[in-house]
Amino acid sequence: MATPFRIKRSAVPNKVPQVADLQLGELALNTNDAELYTLRARAGLATDVVRVGSGASITNVLYVTKDGKDTNTGKKPGDAKATVKAAVSIASTIAGSIVKISAGTYVEDNPIKVGPQVSIVGDSLREVTVVPQNADQDLFHVAPGNLISDMSFTGTMNHGKAIAAFDPDVIRYSGQSPYLLNCTNFVTNSIGMKIDGNNVIGPFKSFVCDSFTQYNQCGIGCSITNEGYAQLVSLFTINNEESIFCGSGGQCDVTNSNSSFGDFGLVADGVGPRQFTGIISVTSAVNADVFTLHIDREDPISVTNAVYDGVTGLTTITTVSNHGYNVGAAVTIANLKFTCDSSVGTTDYNVSAADYDAQSGVMTVTTSANHDFTVGIAATLRDFTFNCNSGGGASNGTFPPAPGAGNGASNHVFDVTSVPASNKFVVNVGHSTISHTYVSGGVVAISTISNFPSGDNGYVFSIKSVPAPNQFTVHVGPNDREHTYVEGGNVDLNVVRPYDGQVVYFDELYYTVGKVTITNAGSGYNSTPTMAIDSPSEIWGIAATAVPTVTNGFVTDIEILSSGRGYETVPTVTFSAPDVGINTATAIIELLPTYYTVKSSTPISAGISTVTFNENLPYSIGIGTTVPFFKQSRVLASSHSFEYIGSGCDPVSSLPSRGGVMIQENEVDNRNGGLVIYTSTDQGGNFRIGEGVVIDQVTGTISGNFYSKSLFANVTPLILALGGE
Repeated sequence: MATPFRIKRSAVPNKVPQVADLQLGELALNTNDAELYTLRARAGLATDVVRVGSGASITNVLYVTKDGKDTNTGKKPGDAKATVKAAVSIASTIAGSIVKISAGTYVEDNPIKVGPQVSIVGDSLREVTVVPQNADQDLFHVAPGNLISDMSFTGTMNHGKAIAAFDPDVIRYSGQSPYLLNCTNFVTNSIGMKIDGNNVIGPFKSFVCDSFTQYNQCGIGCSITNEGYAQLVSLFTINNEESIFCGSGGQCDVTNSNSSFGDFGLVADGVGPRQFTGIISVTSAVNADVFTLHIDREDPISVTNAVYDGVTGLTTITTVSNHGYNVGAAVTIANLKFTCDSSVGTTDYNVSAADYDAQSGVMTVTTSANHDFTVGIAATLRDFTFNCNSGGGASNGTFPPAPGAGNGASNHVFDVTSVPASNKFVVNVGHSTISHTYVSGGVVAISTISNFPSGDNGYVFSIKSVPAPNQFTVHVGPNDREHTYVEGGNVDLNVVRPYDGQVVYFDELYYTVGKVTITNAGSGYNSTPTMAIDSPSEIWGIAATAVPTVTNGFVTDIEILSSGRGYETVPTVTFSAPDVGINTATAIIELLPTYYTVKSSTPISAGISTVTFNENLPYSIGIGTTVPFFKQSRVLASSHSFEYIGSGCDPVSSLPSRGGVMIQENEVDNRNGGLVIYTSTDQGGNFRIGEGVVIDQVTGTISGNFYSKSLFANVTPLILALGGE
């Protein structure tokens, strides 16, 4: 029998031969891994060991497969990673990368932190499944420009944890929204998309999605809070506690979407933090809806110190006087000077000549060696000696002068305006009435001092905390270079023209009756009892009214006829005694704040804007009345479908065939001043335009808050009048 041909081999798992182990053209086999290796020799490049048959390497595409290994490079299908997290960690260092996930189920050590401009794409929504290993953590922490598409998520999570959320540990400026596309979420209790505006910087704070189905029982489809924003297309939720939730000033647009079963559909709760305060400048009449307001920013406040944390991006700013700002307010920051170490270092150049034009302030500097300056960079100048005569005879002086030297401003950083030669550059150092002649010395370098903000992350930032009356903190974005405050800068409250989406109250926040909850149904009622709600204390106030429903001697329901107005404290509810016995029913009231929504406004001119509101103010207000502005939590839903909302989160018992009962009032829930604007269709085909108009297909009627008409009685004569058949 012939002797078999054998090559170099190893049975050690994951062992790869070294360059010194092989000759050119020789092969080596790992018998445990069934992997074949050889040497690669390329002209001008170092010789290396490669796997045979693993394919060409692609720098910005990472592969994940079920038979991959996290010790692999991930840059070829035959050299793929085993986990999504391992591939994403590499892709996150290369902007514009794609992670491609092959069919399979991947249990991941979450959270998976995704860097900016990275796409994570599965082979197929049905065949790629990602499972969170840690129920107490989010699955993906996303960044600007991310895409997550074509995969499903299964498993379970703790309440409040999300499939995708902005990274709370690295708060970045967002110029492009993350995007969730064509995915399905089966993770119980989870939030599909958690859009917390506190965890992102910029004017948008947004997240978008298309074709996202969520069968995450007892979870939330999409949560938008803290002035975050979302555009949602084809978002389908099933058996959620809340299909879409907007709170603390969060807003979203929803199109072509569906909320099926579950507890609540579209929920808008409350308002965001106070943005600024206007002051009434013209007395208004009763029931006015147009008001003249003084809406001008205060004088900017000078900054005396700023401490920057490059890891978190949090900056603590100290002002020369108390600022009066509140958490959540937006401030404009300008002209803070910081110094930082350049990533490539800077070079000092000795000066051999300097020609100064006192009239224009232009100075041409000649260096003893060629410099690396370019037009627009900031240059640091020091230790120049000039001769001048200021009236007491000619003498030498140092430029730039030291602080307090009596020779003018101590500024030593100037922008380069031109570079006439490789050893010359031009700066404007300011004009003078005295001629100056260069004597000797001088050192120049590219400045490590620069103005903040640069504009890369904008100029407007939200206040995160107020540790002292003259201090506040803002997130300005992380940086891997240490920055030290030098001097200067000012801050100012960011005041904008009032806009649709803001709400106000006038001087004091009043309330209406929003809900009456039975605390004791009583007993012995043979007829409907009388029910009284205390009147508000304001003379323009109106008492709320309600009617109870009695079933088998018990008060089982309460219908609010009028919510009243002008309440400052919770009123008392009183029922008449029962016909039999002494067990009188009792109830408590939940109040809702009364905000007035901005309809339009004129541009601010000389600090004055005329603002029109959608509602009338039922009392007169005088000059000096304060009007705080807030961003309203708002859901704008077009063509939304509701199916059996209110029937619960259990996928079986919520079915009508298993006793599930829908609660129409739960389709839309406006809480604490939040607002849902919508058109919808329910499981019975009834079409609603907000809370004002309902078209009932069964009865053929169109009804509203103040009317009810038959569609056939009104539409048919119109058709006939137009000549229709």
